[in-house]
Amino acid sequence: MKGLLFLVPALIITACGGRKDASQAPEQTGPTAGGETLAPVPAPDLGATARVVVYRTRTDQQNHVPVALSEDGSAIISYPDPTDLRTPGGPPIPTKLEQGWLLDRRGIGMNSAFLEMTYADYAALVDPPSMVELEAALLDREPITDMCDCGPRTAFMDPVAELDRIIRNDSLYIRCKRLK
Repeated sequence: MKGLLFLVPALIITACGGRKDASQAPEQTGPTAGGETLAPVPAPDLGATARVVVYRTRTDQQNHVPVALSEDGSAIISYPDPTDLRTPGGPPIPTKLEQGWLLDRRGIGMNSAFLEMTYADYAALVDPPSMVELEAALLDREPITDMCDCGPRTAFMDPVAELDRIIRNDSLYIRCKRLK
């Protein structure tokens, strides 16, 4: 009898407090732009880590290697090893989108800056440049003018085509979270 007294509350707590699988969550309807309904916004996939980030820069930086700067922009805190840019499909150059937007393939962040070295030149190095050389190679400490997080990569069947359509419909700031 005492065992039953402990078992019943445990069953109630388990039944009521269970987590709902994200795949069982209802799909949300996407925003509209000019009367056109955009693709549905799927429920967040809590297991996905790869994010779709798009950005624009003051000048064309598509082929230049990004580095991460400190919060105040005074120092480089992270940079790739040349081997990081030697991928089977070629260097992870961002993909051009409409209206000057770029689809990140490298890990751009709010405090990213670009080196004057191209992906090909940097990937050809045996060792990474020294910190002094990296600092001297910075093109602009605040090159990013706009940046948006468009959610998990798993939410897109064809990110380039879908993002181009979103940009054409002037819906980027509706569909994606504006970071800058």
